[in-house]
Amino acid sequence: MSNLNQALSERPDIQIALSNYFLFLAKPGYWWHGAQKVAIAAAARAASSCSLCAEKKSALSRSQIKALHPENDQLSPLTVDMIHQIITDQGRITESQVQALEQSGVSRLAYAELVGIVVCLFSIDEFCRALSQPLLELPQPQPGLASQRSPENLETKTGFVPMITREGLTEAVQDLWPEGFGANVIRALSAAPDLVRQWKQLAAVFYLPLEEMRNLTQSASRQLNRMQMELIAGRVSAINRCFY
Repeated sequence: MSNLNQALSERPDIQIALSNYFLFLAKPGYWWHGAQKVAIAAAARAASSCSLCAEKKSALSRSQIKALHPENDQLSPLTVDMIHQIITDQGRITESQVQALEQSGVSRLAYAELVGIVVCLFSIDEFCRALSQPLLELPQPQPGLASQRSPENLETKTGFVPMITREGLTEAVQDLWPEGFGANVIRALSAAPDLVRQWKQLAAVFYLPLEEMRNLTQSASRQLNRMQMELIAGRVSAINRCFY
């Protein structure tokens, strides 16, 4: 057994988190049904090798490039364009773009769910790429309609999407963050609570559980101490020009 395979075999929690996400991806969501969710994931994967995205990213203004991505059976060109930009040029997403998406029929609630699907899938894919492993096969979508449910206590003052207020967790969503926490990076997906749950599970195996974020020394579940982890995270963020 290779060192990599041995290391991964000692972390069954990683495989569980990945399997859980792909099971979740196949099911109908809040505003997207299963086939649309899988199509969103497929579009996210295509973004990294998209020549149109490379052209738009290199342009002084993305609006200089009038071409749109081709539509498919599940997603409009405007939706595909946004998915690709989340992957390739997220620092230049504007509220006017979100408004245009809204006018095309993709509500801000649906946009929040879309972002969560893309973010979780991209985290998994980058994990695979970092280890020179093949990307995991996308699941076959399950039948059914989107629930069109949204949580209570949403506010719209913080960003482009509705979020549950910091102190607005009801019994149905009280597991999203610890009391008194509610950082914007967590709340950003809270209009689609199941995406917060998926993101938390992936973050827990790739990085740290949310409950351990205040542990700035050494987690019992990690071989690297927190300073080593943050040094790596900071370097990767700098390379990726992460504005957050």
